[in-house]
Amino acid sequence: MTMTRFILTAATMALLLFGSARPALAQLDSAESTATLTAVLPESLTVSLLPGAVNFTLSSGSANNAGNLPIAVTTTWTLAVTRTDVALYAYFSSASAALVHTIPASTVDIPSARVEVSVNGAAAVPLDQTVAFGAASAGRRIFTQNLTALTASSSRTDSLALNINLSSYSLPADTYTGTLRLRARATP
Repeated sequence: MTMTRFILTAATMALLLFGSARPALAQLDSAESTATLTAVLPESLTVSLLPGAVNFTLSSGSANNAGNLPIAVTTTWTLAVTRTDVALYAYFSSASAALVHTIPASTVDIPSARVEVSVNGAAAVPLDQTVAFGAASAGRRIFTQNLTALTASSSRTDSLALNINLSSYSLPADTYTGTLRLRARATP
């Protein structure tokens, strides 16, 4: 019986170890916690110029007094999709004195209507319009670009070739200085 008892004991032990059902362990989950994420991309609108200065060698009575270099104007924007267009303007702070004489005894200046701009190789036109910025009759809209959801974040570069038209305009010898301003606006 010892052998039978041994087999019985071994079988009972095996049944207890391997055959008995263990209690099931269920997963335990915590309550859900949340974190609020906020990402803000603010609107931006910039204009950069290269070069930042243009020189002219003037010839009395000549319609063709081109600047030594064209200006590459890069307009860059990141705008809300509610904006409808972006425009670039060139202007002076005075229509009668876009470029001012430097000799104190002189009283003659170069008006903005004598300064012409050719945009991307188009015909040159005078800066003689009233625009969103600057003095009345002292500017010109360079471009207007319609915006869509696909173009709300973009940029463009335009080439501005400048000329001072002295045809039928009497100008004494002097050095004339002025500041052409460029500014963009997004609407509405």
